[in-house]
Amino acid sequence: MNSFLKNNTTWLGLLGVAVIIVLLAFIFSPKPPEYKISASQSLKLINDPSLQVDVKDIAGKQIIDIRSAELFAQGHSENAINVPVRNLLDEESTALFDKLLKEGTQAVICGSDELQATAPFLLLQEVGYQNLKILKGGFTFTNEFKESPLSTTEASVLDISALKANPVLDASGTKADQKKPESILPVRKAGSSGGGC
Repeated sequence: MNSFLKNNTTWLGLLGVAVIIVLLAFIFSPKPPEYKISASQSLKLINDPSLQVDVKDIAGKQIIDIRSAELFAQGHSENAINVPVRNLLDEESTALFDKLLKEGTQAVICGSDELQATAPFLLLQEVGYQNLKILKGGFTFTNEFKESPLSTTEASVLDISALKANPVLDASGTKADQKKPESILPVRKAGSSGGGC
């Protein structure tokens, strides 16, 4: 054993340094965001019409434009701040959201349309920024706010009862047996000799 240590001191030293580096990486790794609300509460937020703002009601609110920097540079609202989705939880962005929350300033998440703004809105709500709303509609490529026709004519209704963990029932109301997944084998077909467009 003594000869093993003498012959491999360099490798053992490097192994020790690697173990120390891995331990330090785990100790000093960045802390992931803590979620302040549950998934079921997030689902309720989707259906809450009070969290949507009409274009005519954005006065006095801080607009957060989540489109890419390139689209933002092509045109944006006068008082909008660009926070692209990929930078949503950066230190600079969270400092901005913390400042808005501390000041009690209402922020409106805006994208090209409502659909683009919904996921970032829910993520920010889940990490604790409760002063946010979604703009009904979005910002067009012609640099104008638009309200989507669906936001005025349709109400979002989400049936979350199906998302709860219930046993699968068949048509007679008895518990159905769960099928095991089957493996599917690909079938090769002979190539055709033409006939395409």
